[in-house]
Amino acid sequence: MIPTHVNRRTRHSPVLATAVLLALMPRAFAQTDPLPSWNETPVKQAIVDFVREATTEGQPGFVPTDERVAVFDMDGTLVPERPVPLALVPVLDDIQQAVEAKPMLRDRPAVAALLKGDVATLHAAGEQGIVDLVAVTTDGRTTEEIVQNVRPLIEGKTAERFGVPYSQAVYQPMREVLALLEANGFTNWICSGSPLLITREVSQGMFGIPPERVMGSHVGTRLDERDGRTVLLFDGTIGRLNDGEFKPVTISLAMPTRPVFVAGNEGGRGDIAMMRWSKDRDGASFQLLVNHDDAAREFEYAEPDEYSLNAAQRYGFHVASIKHDWKTVVGTVEGEQK
Repeated sequence: MIPTHVNRRTRHSPVLATAVLLALMPRAFAQTDPLPSWNETPVKQAIVDFVREATTEGQPGFVPTDERVAVFDMDGTLVPERPVPLALVPVLDDIQQAVEAKPMLRDRPAVAALLKGDVATLHAAGEQGIVDLVAVTTDGRTTEEIVQNVRPLIEGKTAERFGVPYSQAVYQPMREVLALLEANGFTNWICSGSPLLITREVSQGMFGIPPERVMGSHVGTRLDERDGRTVLLFDGTIGRLNDGEFKPVTISLAMPTRPVFVAGNEGGRGDIAMMRWSKDRDGASFQLLVNHDDAAREFEYAEPDEYSLNAAQRYGFHVASIKHDWKTVVGTVEGEQK
């Protein structure tokens, strides 16, 4: 069963999407359980306790409203990043065409891996591989030409593991965390390694986060002219990769304060820097690391050296086990997981 607040009508109207989300919040927050898709585990209780204390004046962990900023990674944190990251869904059909036009593109590791169906190598390429693939498929095209197809393609392709369009394949437990924070005066942001042009096209409809609160990697772009009209043209390069140690830098450019709440995932090492940066702020903070350990309902994978999980233990981050902490992965808690 697909959540009614993420539907086709909502996604096409940012104003309506926000109104629906706000309308649902009082009802959701009035429930005894604000996180119904979470099992009764210490991680769930820690999230609820943090939000309660952060919003209660006089408590040691109280956070003033203007400092209540939450930052979320996207791929692997809000949506599944396997078998392919969300940002690649709108451009998959363009890869072969791009290679036929420029055969030398086959030499790029991520391109070669995708054409061969080598999933392991593709994921090993990390965020840089994703951005490189997007750069290849957008080369020579305008920003308008690309973004006009993002949402139709994401809603038109099915995430086979979950039996729903990619536009609806959002982690239900994380959707509830977003709503809980928003209902309590937090401002939610996305800081992703995926390309900005794609991430901000889906942020409102899928997560209730407006595009102006999205940070991401940049594909090389230049001003050009077509038919006497100025356009922004992609040039096939990576302008800036927003991953690892660059994420705190990107966040600092977007806001004047360190985020209080940060969520990321293990699997690519890319979120630990911004989680540490949040942890080192003056005052209360909360860091949540999603652990992909459920082969039956999602996917099971980890970094060979368990860098992120080890960092979580060392720095005191909370680890959310998909297998043990989540009642459901994609879908509502009332329905059965597909």
